[in-house]
Amino acid sequence: MIQTEVDQEVNMSHHRSFKLWFVPLIAALVATLVAASVFVGAASAKAGGPLHITVSPKFEFTSFNCPAADLCFATFTGDVRSNLSTSAGRVDGFLVLTPVNGSFEPCNHVSEYPVFTFPEGTISVHSEHTDCPAWIRPGPRIDTEFQVTGGTGTFSGATGGGSEIGGASIVYNGTISF
Repeated sequence: MIQTEVDQEVNMSHHRSFKLWFVPLIAALVATLVAASVFVGAASAKAGGPLHITVSPKFEFTSFNCPAADLCFATFTGDVRSNLSTSAGRVDGFLVLTPVNGSFEPCNHVSEYPVFTFPEGTISVHSEHTDCPAWIRPGPRIDTEFQVTGGTGTFSGATGGGSEIGGASIVYNGTISF
């Protein structure tokens, strides 16, 4: 009998010691899982911040077509730089031009759909403006707001917007979330 009581006491002591190291282990595992879920949640949150894109003054019109007297389409391409990429990028865009006051001269209305391509992905934007020479409207030919309408790669689901100012170079300054 005495041996059985000793065995029981040893088993109870072993059980208490097991509890003493097992409880902190479980607590540490739970804390690690909670921290990991917070980190994953933060990592999956949208990133973003300032957006700055400059289109080189050497951009080129690659096509121009007027299927009607009051409607023209144009495409363009060029080199770009951005704060969102350490590499140079390209812009490929589509323009819809319509006359102002019944004529394309000296001013016209422009709807722009450029797509900026970088190694990290693409950023699509849209803007509209009336393009007039300085002798009609002093200041830059392009002075309007733009909206970020999407993106791919790192910029997947991009939204945002800002100002577009253009003369020789076209500069987009604003904010972006992706």
